[in-house]
Amino acid sequence: MPKFKSQIIQTTLRTIAKAQYYLEAKSPDDFIEAKKISLTKKFPLTIIGGGSNIALIQKEIKGLVVKNAYIDKKVVAETADYVDLSVSSGYPVGLLINETVDAGWSGFEYHKGLPGTVGGAIYMNAKWTRPVSYFGDRLISANLVDANGKVKCVDRNYFQFAYDSSILQKTKEILIEAVFRLPKENPAVLRKRAEGALAYRQATQPMGVATSGCFFQNINGTSAGYLIDKAGLKGYSVGGFYVSDKHANFIVNRGNGKAEDLIKLTAIIKEKVKEKFGVEMKEEVVVV
Repeated sequence: MPKFKSQIIQTTLRTIAKAQYYLEAKSPDDFIEAKKISLTKKFPLTIIGGGSNIALIQKEIKGLVVKNAYIDKKVVAETADYVDLSVSSGYPVGLLINETVDAGWSGFEYHKGLPGTVGGAIYMNAKWTRPVSYFGDRLISANLVDANGKVKCVDRNYFQFAYDSSILQKTKEILIEAVFRLPKENPAVLRKRAEGALAYRQATQPMGVATSGCFFQNINGTSAGYLIDKAGLKGYSVGGFYVSDKHANFIVNRGNGKAEDLIKLTAIIKEKVKEKFGVEMKEEVVVV
């Protein structure tokens, strides 16, 4: 049985919370055991990957927090035209992009600059819009730990991918590995696409600062950043958190931001956008 204890955890937004119980999962067996323990002990179970799409507002996360440290990748099938690549859910997205681009395997190049892990990217169905590319586009199958702690294999249709959405957000099943079918292409072409996407990301988004990525979902095709900007909130701050001057859908932590500051700032953003546009803002990040 895995050993776990309390642990301080931190996200890319530099928000901090104490996990009541903490485990690093380095294999499929660790995920299965964690799920079974949570069922037996009636613990809440929280899975954290790279911490890049999470906003922590609690001082303590009750139950068992599992850090996804399962890193594995292998080709399971290959033809002259494509490879089927199995990737573990804890695999860093940035590393996967660099490796597949260099190998001449297409599918992830437009996501260069995306933080986090494969599991998080599938859970949120991470996207890029120039051109439109969803992280789950090339997925063909996956292994999950279900609600009863059993492993099951599912195909792409099971995920019900939509904008910022997958079935995992409802079922809370744990992704173990995913298999992607990646067409073979000239690495130089893939590298050019990847660098172009990264350059655009660097030009339009705050980089090298503490954020959780885009904080709110777009509404009916309208950019959340546009709505927040037009509500006059670019640069607006509460305590140690502020709305980025570069992209208004990014909330930045100066380094000393407190949970209560973040809660207040997000409430103000929702209020001001609703006053001006009559729409309800919904978080894209997972709020814990």
